[in-house]
Amino acid sequence: MEFVTGYRAEVLDLAELLLAWHRYQAGGPRDGQHQRRQEGHVRRLPPDPALWLLHLLPNPRLGLALPGGARGEPRGRLCGEDALQLRDLQRAVTFLRLDEEDEGPETGQALVHMERLLLVTDEHGTVMGLDFQLGAGTGGPPQAAAPPPLEQLALGLLGQSMACPLGGGEPRRPRLLAVGDPALHKSLEPLLPRLGVRLSPGPMRGWGPKPTFTFPSLRVRACHVCKRHGFQGRLAPCQQCRAVLYCSERCRAADWARSPEDTAHRAWCPRMAGYMARARHLADLPFTFAAEVTSDGFNREGFLAARGLTRGYWAHESMLVRAPGYGVGLGGHQDWSPGLLQSGNPFEALRPEGGAALPPTSPEPPAPRTYFSSWREYYAWRGLPLGSPLAALLSYPLSIYYIVTQLVPRHFPELNILNKQSLRIHIVETGKESDMAPLFWELSVLLPHVSLELLFVGGVLPPEADGQQVLLQRTEAQGVRVWPGPAPKAKGGRGGLQLKFCPQPTPLLPGPKPDLVIGFNSGFALKDTWLSALPRLQALRVPAYFTECSEYSCAVDEATVSMATGGSAGPAHVNPFRSPFRQAGVDNALPWYSNAFIFHLLYKGGAGGARPPPGPAPPPAPSPARQGPEPGRARRKEKRQNRSGRRRK
Repeated sequence: MEFVTGYRAEVLDLAELLLAWHRYQAGGPRDGQHQRRQEGHVRRLPPDPALWLLHLLPNPRLGLALPGGARGEPRGRLCGEDALQLRDLQRAVTFLRLDEEDEGPETGQALVHMERLLLVTDEHGTVMGLDFQLGAGTGGPPQAAAPPPLEQLALGLLGQSMACPLGGGEPRRPRLLAVGDPALHKSLEPLLPRLGVRLSPGPMRGWGPKPTFTFPSLRVRACHVCKRHGFQGRLAPCQQCRAVLYCSERCRAADWARSPEDTAHRAWCPRMAGYMARARHLADLPFTFAAEVTSDGFNREGFLAARGLTRGYWAHESMLVRAPGYGVGLGGHQDWSPGLLQSGNPFEALRPEGGAALPPTSPEPPAPRTYFSSWREYYAWRGLPLGSPLAALLSYPLSIYYIVTQLVPRHFPELNILNKQSLRIHIVETGKESDMAPLFWELSVLLPHVSLELLFVGGVLPPEADGQQVLLQRTEAQGVRVWPGPAPKAKGGRGGLQLKFCPQPTPLLPGPKPDLVIGFNSGFALKDTWLSALPRLQALRVPAYFTECSEYSCAVDEATVSMATGGSAGPAHVNPFRSPFRQAGVDNALPWYSNAFIFHLLYKGGAGGARPPPGPAPPPAPSPARQGPEPGRARRKEKRQNRSGRRRK
């Protein structure tokens, strides 16, 4: 069994959801008898006291290229057991600009103009359904029939949105519907009584989004086996672990009987129950908004929009803001640059709309040999209120800080890493953290006397990033100076941060051997590149730490390490600097958080921190205030006492 939660952009889940819902609501017979049955069904649905809105959004610029013709199926599924990249969205649809000269779609594809988008929401922003009014297709097989009239398309959409709401909840019909287009409002007026819905007296003239209105994160649950979404049938969790979702007894039985046995849910169910039991511990965070962001129904889009977090680095947390890489099929990659650098403050891109930026230095440096081990301690030192959501992005540099100051000294004491004046760290199979590279300046704030060199390797880096370098250094005025290119020899100094980028895969790591290798939210089993990267790390025998989104992912990673290198992985433990934003699983209810757990590699042959023999877990180390004699010294003292006792006898 395998999950892909946390390893691909949410826009892929959204695309899969919309395509599945569109095919579902457009499938089946559409004759008059079917329409009468549907209308009779929705008239008997319970009323929804909320106002529903029908938006008609024109689209003059965007076209769609559909593989296999306008009614063709995608080449492969989007919702499956693969860690898909954004470019994989082109399996189903490619977006084309209609106002620019274009080479046109590939052979066998039909270019379709999506003239209008019909969107049904309630007054709170919950999306109930959507459909497209498509224009004539070109470049492929002709459409089977002319598009239906707009009012018939809207009537069918409304009926489907009531019978199986896309945004979840029980089937229901609105007491009142408002329409955003005057012509469509007039044409629907005689038709809506057939659905038992009352139309507002007039169209929504001058209606605009309220400040709190936002499209919520569209996470509709799906069956773990067949991937059918919740609007296609009722889903129920496994009765034992409550972690995995099924749409039927048939799918549950198929999952329990998978082959080989170690992939079957029968083998994983007890462990899944343990993972679910620790959900409360993962949600134990000091922030004032913790209850909201750790809930199973967390609406990330609403949370970000309400706080003005719609710019800069926050674009990576939202589907409503076009982040780098989201322009799938829209004309190639733009010129790449290492993050959003602002001279004087690398944290400018953290600033919310109308808010203040995080200062580039702290009022006072950390006390010598004092290291933070929780968000509460760090926020207090940095002067941040516990209502600030910066932890969602600062989780990346703070996770490195925690690894350097607390985990490496524990697992590799011979490295004496806390006494080093410079550190070279490779961040392998890099993801969105490479687009937020200046954010790692916070490491220089936390470790002001250490010169840091971070090399971002492979992953999503484009070829044009190869060899790019940026040096950040503290100025006498407590600002930050940015030096593009290699570090000037005369400007080396201590306490600087050198950022380097290499799109080559990890097995081709250039330059000197790093002091440390780190990977974020790795997903070893979901990327073939790890099967060659892990043996390379085994050969280097360099300390390597990885974060993961869940305990389940750590267990899968350990099996992958064993298969790829013959080694293993150290025990995974909760990262105190994990992101507070819970990620909703599509086909499961497990608690997922970015950088939630940390483990390190145990290399074949005993290097990398040998795994302790099986047995009970060792007791926790005593605190410095209560620290007693060392175990070896105590045993020697006991032997001396025994020998002296025998001599007296």
